[in-house]
Amino acid sequence: MMLSNTKLDLRLAEETDCAALANLALSAHSHPWSETQYLQSLKDGHQCWLLSSGNETVACCVISQLFDEAEILDVAVVPQWRRHGLAETLLRRLIDERHKDIRRLLLEVRASNLAAQSLYRKLGFSEDGLRKNYYPAENGKRENAVLMSLALAEPQP
Repeated sequence: MMLSNTKLDLRLAEETDCAALANLALSAHSHPWSETQYLQSLKDGHQCWLLSSGNETVACCVISQLFDEAEILDVAVVPQWRRHGLAETLLRRLIDERHKDIRRLLLEVRASNLAAQSLYRKLGFSEDGLRKNYYPAENGKRENAVLMSLALAEPQP
């Protein structure tokens, strides 16, 4: 797969996209969001950005904004599209577009997800702490969440 020759479209998700989002999450996460969870997220006013190649949704990012802070609630990339810079491309585009509206971007990531943590550090995020036993894990166990944030420029009036 040659990403440099692939046209990728970024758009906001609509309620009709929730089934595709759930399928994406099912392929990308050990504990995926359901169609109902994506639908509720949209109804709650969160923005869900889709990255598509043709008719295929290949990545998504869900963001919740409150005043001048935003939190990344979910990032997912279809497994066969991983290691091609899609998550980085998606997050950079969203950061570039959102930096005028927000002062700080927050997220939490599984302690075991070292690849995502590395990407977030590359984008300028710093580690703020741990949320112990936050995520469900295998065999009924729990996994810590690493809390990270990225300070952005002052919002423009």
